[in-house]
Amino acid sequence: MSANVISKIDEQLEGLNPESLRYQVLVALRRFRSSWVILGKHLTDVAYGGDYKEWGYDDFEVYCASELGLKKPTVKKVMISYNYMKSYEPDRLRSGAEDGNYDAPDYQTVELLKQARECDSFEEEEKEELHRIAFESNSDETVLRKEIRERMRNAEVDEIDQANINRRREIDSLLRLARKLREKVADAKSVPYTLKDRIDAALLELEALE
Repeated sequence: MSANVISKIDEQLEGLNPESLRYQVLVALRRFRSSWVILGKHLTDVAYGGDYKEWGYDDFEVYCASELGLKKPTVKKVMISYNYMKSYEPDRLRSGAEDGNYDAPDYQTVELLKQARECDSFEEEEKEELHRIAFESNSDETVLRKEIRERMRNAEVDEIDQANINRRREIDSLLRLARKLREKVADAKSVPYTLKDRIDAALLELEALE
């Protein structure tokens, strides 16, 4: 955060009630690097409570950009990360609220953990492992984020490969059935030649899918 932004925040704080939510949001922003969790909580409260309207803003995103200098992607990630904490680390949130020390990775890492949680290709054990590494180890978060992204890419590739395998198996199964059907009707006198031709044509179309 630049010195100009901090200076602007300090000027805004001077005219506000320290007990007000607006003041608390700005204070949390000033401490952004060390207390993004607090900022995430306040932003969530403001967004869903509609307080920004009382402060002269018609839109939450406009408030964030104009008063806080935060871009939409950053706001979204911080709020997503805070809600992830509410879902998966409520005890840490309660403990942090008591002593003001939120023991958590940075919001970028937590937001990636949220993405991993929503990745259907991940086994539950892998999701838990990534979460544990992020919250309970002293791993370099830059390295950890790189690993999470890599695992998600690999999982997506594996999912595509599996889809291709499943498609191949399905086509092979249909081809076997179609060929058996053609053999059965080939000498069947009750089946008209026009129908036999259509079965041959359908078989050719299935073979083209191989």
